[in-house]
Amino acid sequence: MAEESNRIARRTFLKVAATGAIAGAVSAPATAQAFGLTRDQHGLPPEREVPTFCELCFWNCGVVARVRKNRVLSLQGHPDYPNARGKLCGRGQAGAGFVTDEDRLKYPMIRVGARGEGKFRRAGWGEAYKLIADGFRKIKEKHGAKALALFYHGTGGPLLRTMMVAYGSPNYAGPAYSQCKGARNVGYYLTFGEKLPSPEPLDFDETRCMVLFGSHLGENAHNSQVQDFVKARARGASLVVLDPRFSTVAQKADLWLPVKPGSDTAVILAWLRLLVKEGTYDRRYVEERTIGFDALARHVEPCTPEWAAAQAGVPAKKIVAAYGLMVKAAPAVLVHPGRHTSWYGEADTHRARGQAILTALLGAWWRPGGTYRWERASVPAFPAPDFPDLPKDVDSEARRFRFAQEVTTNGIRDATRTGSPYPVKGWFVHGTNLIQSMPNARETVEAIRNLDFLAVCDVQPTEITQWADVLLPEDTYLERYDDLAIGSGKAPYVGIRQPVVASPHDTRPAWRIAKELATELGVGDWFGFSTFEEYLDTRLSGAGLSLAKLKLDGIKLVPRKTPLYLADGEKFRFHTPSGKIELYSKQLADAGFAPLPVHAAPPEEPPGMFRLLYGRSPLHTFGRTQNNPILSDLDGTNALWMNPMAARELGLAEGQPVMVANGGGEETGPMPLKVTERMPAGAVYMVHGFGHRSKALSRACGKGGSDSDLIDTYAVDPMSGTTGMRTQFVSVRDAAGRVA
Repeated sequence: MAEESNRIARRTFLKVAATGAIAGAVSAPATAQAFGLTRDQHGLPPEREVPTFCELCFWNCGVVARVRKNRVLSLQGHPDYPNARGKLCGRGQAGAGFVTDEDRLKYPMIRVGARGEGKFRRAGWGEAYKLIADGFRKIKEKHGAKALALFYHGTGGPLLRTMMVAYGSPNYAGPAYSQCKGARNVGYYLTFGEKLPSPEPLDFDETRCMVLFGSHLGENAHNSQVQDFVKARARGASLVVLDPRFSTVAQKADLWLPVKPGSDTAVILAWLRLLVKEGTYDRRYVEERTIGFDALARHVEPCTPEWAAAQAGVPAKKIVAAYGLMVKAAPAVLVHPGRHTSWYGEADTHRARGQAILTALLGAWWRPGGTYRWERASVPAFPAPDFPDLPKDVDSEARRFRFAQEVTTNGIRDATRTGSPYPVKGWFVHGTNLIQSMPNARETVEAIRNLDFLAVCDVQPTEITQWADVLLPEDTYLERYDDLAIGSGKAPYVGIRQPVVASPHDTRPAWRIAKELATELGVGDWFGFSTFEEYLDTRLSGAGLSLAKLKLDGIKLVPRKTPLYLADGEKFRFHTPSGKIELYSKQLADAGFAPLPVHAAPPEEPPGMFRLLYGRSPLHTFGRTQNNPILSDLDGTNALWMNPMAARELGLAEGQPVMVANGGGEETGPMPLKVTERMPAGAVYMVHGFGHRSKALSRACGKGGSDSDLIDTYAVDPMSGTTGMRTQFVSVRDAAGRVA
């Protein structure tokens, strides 16, 4: 019966997705009243269409805005953008809601109450800049520029990073690395010597088999990747999904393996053993391209399907069947590396290494149907002075996270809290709500209390803004220029973000804030342009491109310089120490880590507790869209998913409001209970980003539950520095007060 339902769901999914509606296939009001914000009441046609690109997630889809006067009538996918192809997800179409949101930050403000009270007075830009510059100078004079740190997220962040580095700070970081993709990137880099870009270079066009590990396509609404996935399935590509939860994409799988949380690597090791023992690996590819095969073969010898089945809680025959689908399709097998992979700490880099090695043994790296060689368009940087010599960042000074590719947010936070390896006393936070995006909000607040100065720049009054000494309001992405989109993929491109409408408030774009504040700090030489159009024109002309033409078209596709794939027999030296794909990593061995992937089961949930799992909604981006007038109308709260057997044992029923608590005294809710067999008995699940506490977010405050409020235990990966956050156990009670 379950298999029959699975087949029906898959057919329905393909039919819905073929119409471009997959990202909106969620429960929503029949009529979204908030869409009236973007609908012209007289039905008049647009006066102009302006190309730009979206900022609601890292996919940065191309957009065509239909505009009348200073009003966005609609947003549509740009037909020529490889990551949009004329389509936008639901949240992308709702971008105009940020322009009209009455809660948005409207002018600079200076704190007048205690930190965290959210009490401010209005200020001018000059006064705000001077206060920030004075605060930063005092810190630099006392502790050195290394005591200043930048947290950033989004397209405007790199120019603020330029400002901070020019001022002498080595400490700049974003949650996109430390709380999301860092372990994945490190695992693949150690194996192939290549960094993974976003979007990932996955060859959906040619694949014959896709393997996903907790990657929730259709729920995370990665636009072109969802389109590619649907086409691959319609073409007949098989699908294997490992996920404890019966996710949207798991419903479409030929084989769903409902593995125990944290057991993915055990299954991978069994697959590697099967490939080795049965001789089904790509022998020529492995012999020519890799190093360490013999050590790998010895390492996986004990990892039988039966052993993996005991670890993962799935039948051995399903593990073998999934292996059979891969072998049948090889080398056209797409092993998805995932995006948010910060789950269990050190195990995350081992899992990523396992995925990379699986790709290599199948002969799928830079081969049709596996991955392709990504390439970015070449556009010169704007001329600027050389940066000063920088002191060591907090992680390097502490000699931790040997293979981290970026400074970690948690490393900066720890230094701010403890003063070790040296004190960090000033933060500039741009576009990231650290109280929601990092685990253990109490540690974040503790760090903030230790600061001498905190400046925050954002569009919305999120929780972190309420702690600012100075609060700077940024233009929405539809009101500003940003730096160029240098797209990677099968078709490299250069895209432009340009103002679609003018801000109705006293807000400014990040580039202008960076330039003006840098001037106040005495490092304005790094911003030697008068207007941002001059900056863009200088960069583009150096690549033989026209700003005027780009403003008109929105995108310029650039011819590739390298082939998509590595040809059979082609000589190539990988960017690893050995020049080959490193199945056995001497780098890891020399640093004292396991040189081959290992499986270590995470702790089991204590009696009466559940492992907290979390994920995404196709209509929301982390915690940044819940207050959007359109999206809050369509998807205003989250629910707690629970297995029916667990709900019966606790006396809880479908739709019942519940509260969720951790062991440290934090509790979130109320939120409705979703009783579903799509969950394992030992875990609960909620969509991330709800349960805001900032009262300035009039629609989002108090709506649903916050996984961020609950996650106070986390596992730091000593290799990549990322924070595993699926280590939290919680209890559940009904919201009326009875403990369940």
